[in-house]
Amino acid sequence: MAGEALPKLDKLDRASVQRLTETAIEFENLPALMSLAKINKYAVVQKLTMENIQRLGRIAGKGGVITPQLYFITRGLLDPKRKRIFRRLARESLLRMSLRIAGQGLRGDIPKRSEFYEPGMEIDLDATIDLIIEKYVTDIPILSPRDLVYIEKRERKKSGVLILDTSGSMMGERNVNAALTAAVAAYAMRRDKYAVIAFNTKAYVIKDVNEDKDIEDIVDRILDLEAVGYTNIEDALKKGLEQLNKIKGRFKWAILITDGAYNQGRDPRPLCKYFEKLHVINLPGKSWGRRVCQDLARLGGGRYVSVQSYQMVPRVLMRVLHSPW
Repeated sequence: MAGEALPKLDKLDRASVQRLTETAIEFENLPALMSLAKINKYAVVQKLTMENIQRLGRIAGKGGVITPQLYFITRGLLDPKRKRIFRRLARESLLRMSLRIAGQGLRGDIPKRSEFYEPGMEIDLDATIDLIIEKYVTDIPILSPRDLVYIEKRERKKSGVLILDTSGSMMGERNVNAALTAAVAAYAMRRDKYAVIAFNTKAYVIKDVNEDKDIEDIVDRILDLEAVGYTNIEDALKKGLEQLNKIKGRFKWAILITDGAYNQGRDPRPLCKYFEKLHVINLPGKSWGRRVCQDLARLGGGRYVSVQSYQMVPRVLMRVLHSPW
């Protein structure tokens, strides 16, 4: 009624949450459904019938991270059948987002000089001028193709390890962000050797560097990790080094995504000397954790990038992957 104050959302009783849940599903309003789940996930889950979950499937891909976050909050209360279907919707939403972010043609180019032209090559002007000056000391005749230096671009293989912090994520932000980030990396490096590690109290190898694992399986595994409050960066770096040691050749790197506030295991900084390149993407968190992240990047000879929100991480990851060396 006009002039009447609306009840505060956090004061709603179970029956009111259920009625509003039905309305949110009817109008396919994912943000409202997410807000209601934060108030009373038990009431929301009661209304997530098979029919309603399938109905949400029509809009799951348009909701961005809301669908996987909603799955994360309610997953412990769903029976196996509903959980399986809801997880598929969450995964599809993340895969759509990751494919848009990853795009195409991520690999870096390695220029190789050649005096013989082939289609697709470019002229190296600096090298050509140096060659001409060296060959023709007094005068410069009409140049021939043999007087030009060309650049042949070759793709550089990217071999590395992605290390993702999923600790202290009661509302699923870190798990969802980790799943999205891993999917972005998997699309971008689909022809290269890479490993994925997620960690909280301990580290888990989600994808071994020598394993051929579907992106869907990687996302599902991260979405189903438990959300615990402890952060063991030391164990994560040790697992990362184990994976890197399986990779032959040069240009091996690791990208660590964390807030740096470790509260399990020992100080991870002494391990940095064993990495050829350790980049760090610093998640929002405590100031002392930020200092740890800065030290890890400096001691690991890598880049340090700080983000203000979880949403920034996948695109920052793409920038780091463009030039990991």
